[in-house]
Amino acid sequence: MLPSAGYSVINASCGPATTSLRLGWLLRKINPSLRGWAAYFRYGASKKTFSYLGYYAWWRVIYWIRRKHPHLTWKQIRRRYYGADRIREDTLVLYNPATMQVRRYRYRGTRIATPLNIDSLDPAGARFRRTSHDDMAFVGQVSELVT
Repeated sequence: MLPSAGYSVINASCGPATTSLRLGWLLRKINPSLRGWAAYFRYGASKKTFSYLGYYAWWRVIYWIRRKHPHLTWKQIRRRYYGADRIREDTLVLYNPATMQVRRYRYRGTRIATPLNIDSLDPAGARFRRTSHDDMAFVGQVSELVT
């Protein structure tokens, strides 16, 4: 599910009190929070959540448009407010968080030693070097420091 920060801005902006405003104002209000939320959580496993957030935001804006123009048909709404496949007004387009590229483990790469890449790792370029705890000299130093 969405964190409360993800949909509280959408719910507050798409309320009945804002139907007198223009769609451009609504998109200027919602898009930064959608983009910021997606940019913050893109380093996790959140692609499905991004899709859901885009779906949720799209339907909330559609309900807002339907409340603003209760007598328009779907065909008229589509003609007036749709670009290619997104809700838009002039140059402003409703941001779709599902288009955010998810990057897992941004700072982890082949330069950090793991049991899987220790044979191919360049010891001079590694940020963290693997230490052998079976080394008796190392174990002696640690035991002296502890006692």
